[in-house]
Amino acid sequence: MNCKKALSLMSAAVDGELSEREQQDFDQHITWCVSCAREYQESKKTKHLIREKVVRFKAPESLVNSILKLTDSPS
Repeated sequence: MNCKKALSLMSAAVDGELSEREQQDFDQHITWCVSCAREYQESKKTKHLIREKVVRFKAPESLVNSILKLTDSPS
């Protein structure tokens, strides 16, 4: 695997979405490529920070019902 291919798979690798074969090839590449390994670690840190900082909340039931009514009504 070359750096261009590794970088194109970076997001999927961070999200755990690579096939077994792709993951093996990706892991092998970042074992010897310091630049891609660094990029991978930074991408994982960024994902972790985003998950940590995002505030999730439950939408009020009235809002959910209003949206459902709009999507169910004929255009």
